[in-house]
Amino acid sequence: MEPIKFKVNENTLEKMKKFYDSQMVPCDDPTLLFMAHTIGCEISVKVDGTVELTGQNALREAQHWSKKIKKQIASLNQGNDVYQLHHIGSAETGSADYLGPICFVACYVSEDDITWIKGLEIGNIEDLTTKEIVQYAKLLKDRLVYSLLILDNSHYNKMINGGINQANIRAKLFNQSIVNVMQKVKQSVKVKVITQFVSPKTYFNYLKNEVIVVKDLMFEAKADEQYMAVVAAEILSRYAYLQYFGNMSKSLKMNLLRGSSSNVDTIAAAIATKYGPKMLNKVAKLNFTNTKRVKSLISES
Repeated sequence: MEPIKFKVNENTLEKMKKFYDSQMVPCDDPTLLFMAHTIGCEISVKVDGTVELTGQNALREAQHWSKKIKKQIASLNQGNDVYQLHHIGSAETGSADYLGPICFVACYVSEDDITWIKGLEIGNIEDLTTKEIVQYAKLLKDRLVYSLLILDNSHYNKMINGGINQANIRAKLFNQSIVNVMQKVKQSVKVKVITQFVSPKTYFNYLKNEVIVVKDLMFEAKADEQYMAVVAAEILSRYAYLQYFGNMSKSLKMNLLRGSSSNVDTIAAAIATKYGPKMLNKVAKLNFTNTKRVKSLISES
């Protein structure tokens, strides 16, 4: 692949220096401002603002810094309802639920997989019934390469108590799930995408102490509308959550509810009353405001 070259202004240069700070390598060339290595890409930036990118992921890296290249990439998909090339997508289920775990899934889809998934005619994920999620998930998990990480609430609460907020936790597990899939696929995958939940700067700041960080990541507001890997990851994460939640209900011998409503508070208070307050550490996300309301309900009973 030929090197990708373009010029950037002073403001973009400063952003690039901050972004690649941890990935810079020694450079003796006086004409270069800095050099950096990322997964599948080598970056050379001259003092005059000329940027040169080489490697399998050069095109995807370039789109972060060149509006012209970003438009060219967008034009490749013009007229198509979904992204047509192989890619990795990630999604999670459970971060907004007081009871139950958070299930993270990253998924790889090939061009053939994309055609196959479109043929399933899944529709709007938010409108799927539990039965439909189970049916689709069974088909997807038997065909696709994916990684599932389940964070139970005992470990979630331990991380929160250690000073790590939920967005930080999500960044860490999104990153790890994508790394896992990349290791399974064992080939260069240029496009890796997640639904944006924080700014890219904040996301990567959360990962500054991680050993392996997937830098060439795309953040999309509605990723499940364009990327079939995200659609698949959404369904597989929901399927994993439903299985875990169902087992929790059987174990506790109670009908549990999702979300963070007052009805959930009532159920959590019943769990604490029946099994003791310490049980909440295992089944609930204690940093939610629900906990204060649950404690109030327990004291009133």
